[in-house]
Amino acid sequence: MSYDLYFSPRTGKLDAEQFKEYFQKRPLYKLQGSQAWYQNDDTGVYFSFEFNDSGDSEEEGQPGFPVSLNINYFRPSYFILEAEPEVSEFVKAFDLTVSDPQEGGMGEGEYRKDLLISGWNQGNEFGCSAMLKHPKRQEDVATLPSAMLHQVWKWNLGRKTLQEHIGNEQFVASVMFLRYENRTVSFATWIDAIPTVLPRVEMILIGRNKLARRRFLLKRNDIALASWEQANQAIQIEKYPAIGMGYSLKYDNPPAEIVEFVKGLTAYSDTLAGLPADQVLDRELVVKLSR
Repeated sequence: MSYDLYFSPRTGKLDAEQFKEYFQKRPLYKLQGSQAWYQNDDTGVYFSFEFNDSGDSEEEGQPGFPVSLNINYFRPSYFILEAEPEVSEFVKAFDLTVSDPQEGGMGEGEYRKDLLISGWNQGNEFGCSAMLKHPKRQEDVATLPSAMLHQVWKWNLGRKTLQEHIGNEQFVASVMFLRYENRTVSFATWIDAIPTVLPRVEMILIGRNKLARRRFLLKRNDIALASWEQANQAIQIEKYPAIGMGYSLKYDNPPAEIVEFVKGLTAYSDTLAGLPADQVLDRELVVKLSR
């Protein structure tokens, strides 16, 4: 199930070459045949625009509307917040009108970003409701509070810009998700205690190469897990300068207490089940629909 929106130029004609040239210049898009796919690996958000040469056909697309937008349902609520500016820019670039067949949508006429957002949210709730009718899916679905999801999304959305601003002196870590002890948690990776802008997460996955513990006089690369509270108590992460939801761990060499902490952690040998961001839904919505 998905949200579908159709576009037509107010005057003149929008052809396939114009469509291709526009999206070739836009970051995070990849052209595949008649489709322009948006894929943000940092946030996990994706959606597509498609040019339909048969836009006047009753069987394909909407008559007179040669371009369509497709955004999946059963997704976290920030999906539409990342898509909306892209839709608005596309409409502005070609002076487009829209056809919105969704219930409570825009109908035919002027594009309205507020109705795009509300229409997708309404459809997403319906889509989630349909998917969650199965008790097994209710048990398996991964959720986190909406406020946390949106905070993580904003961090990941701005991560590349922050990395460009900081340069190569520090690594700006992204926030990801995994199943840990039968619950969904946020985590970030921190390799060998290198200078890092570390976002506040529930778990820190620490890769140990240079700081690996010796076993039988040999060093073996491994990983360790630490909760944010555990790490903060040991090395006082939150004494470092704050940047958004992160902390700037900047130094020429890792301080002794950090080295001691990282080396002292027990290696983690169990399997870690990572979760794609698009599969972690808003907890409030899932709870509402599961009653």
